[in-house]
Amino acid sequence: MLALVVDGLNLVRRVYAAVQSSLDAQDHLDAATASIVGSAVRAVNETSPTHALGVFECEGKNWRHQLYPMYKAHRPAMPEPLRQGLPKIQQALADRGLKSISVPGFEADDVIASVAYKVACRGGNVVVLSTDKSMCQLLGDRIRVRDHFNQRYLDEEYVQDRFGVEPAMLPSWLALVGDRSLNVPGVRTVGPRTAKQLINQFGSLQSILEAAPTIKGKLGKTLQQHSDDAYLSLRLVTLRKDVDVGVNLSQFRYTQQRG
Repeated sequence: MLALVVDGLNLVRRVYAAVQSSLDAQDHLDAATASIVGSAVRAVNETSPTHALGVFECEGKNWRHQLYPMYKAHRPAMPEPLRQGLPKIQQALADRGLKSISVPGFEADDVIASVAYKVACRGGNVVVLSTDKSMCQLLGDRIRVRDHFNQRYLDEEYVQDRFGVEPAMLPSWLALVGDRSLNVPGVRTVGPRTAKQLINQFGSLQSILEAAPTIKGKLGKTLQQHSDDAYLSLRLVTLRKDVDVGVNLSQFRYTQQRG
């Protein structure tokens, strides 16, 4: 079994932004919908899945906002024509055999992680279609992440080249550095290079913070002073694998639709 799990808004928003903006709102939406469906069909043809689904966000707050109200506080809102057109886009994808799911209270990333983890635990293989770096923490023998736009897999070598750590350590790296796009604080003054050095020397974030009193100079003091921010950030950037999706994967067996 090979499940293709599409990060819905990652695909939709990137394609929508790339479509000619001089078009009026409806023509823009129609052109974007055609391109989104075309991209999804190409992804299916490239991966030949037995099962395929798109995962989208529910509107409103999720558990991360409850934990940290400033989460994603500065992220631009979705263009209103696109927000109103999402049901049409999801239906167009379903018409081509790619049904969509969402789970209230959880981000699409958590739903994707939960689906991928459950499939892998049952001996199946998964391709996650996304350019979101957070997805790389899921990499393993049975889970791959594909950047559809650049026609490549974001594999362990990619993570090592970009972040200098193994995929499993990516949440610790993000917890130290923070993530401006998500408004995740991280540890003040700790940058990518320092985070890489700390992880390669001590391992996980917990091990780093436990060793902080032994780290000389300003860095050790900073880690101790901002340990709460670090642990908060770790919770925010770690994808959950325990979401009750409420569906059976057999509902998403892929059958190529014509027309």
